[in-house]
Amino acid sequence: MDQGIAGVIAGIAGLVGAGVGGLATAYGARIGAQKTLEAAYTQVERQSAAEHMHWIRDHRRQVCDDVMASHASFLAVMINSVVELHQSRPLPSDVRQRLWEHFLALVETTARVDLWGPREVQAQAQALRGAAGDVNTALTGWSSALRGEQPSDASRCAEDFEAANGAFNEARAAFVQAAVQALQF
Repeated sequence: MDQGIAGVIAGIAGLVGAGVGGLATAYGARIGAQKTLEAAYTQVERQSAAEHMHWIRDHRRQVCDDVMASHASFLAVMINSVVELHQSRPLPSDVRQRLWEHFLALVETTARVDLWGPREVQAQAQALRGAAGDVNTALTGWSSALRGEQPSDASRCAEDFEAANGAFNEARAAFVQAAVQALQF
């Protein structure tokens, strides 16, 4: 074989080899880039989900804090009212108004729990709201009985309040337990 033909054949073989090598390199780079993109997408997706759950937990914590603050405000007015009623003094209209306003504030904050959940905390917030309503009704009834505006006996109304207050305390404890569990402390 002539050296020129051998050189041309060797050159063609080298060119084909370089082409095949280039194609393999390009394919490998494409696969590598695709895997890198998939890994980055997965990482961003997981980070986004984690940040979203953190955001939800922060809002849940805030609304639970607000419920407890409203509960404390309602409780303070309730305790002052009970002191008056135990001394057989009906509640003045401004105290009844404050009691009502603090009850409404508790209703509003417990209703916000419905937005953030979870379901167990929502259920306990609704129970706390209902128990606070029963306490408010019992105190108002007791005061009305002391005024003579209601045919009920004041001592029976005091017993009704004690029962409502017991349920209110149980509802608070159940709410706190559900909130602590939901917030994973």
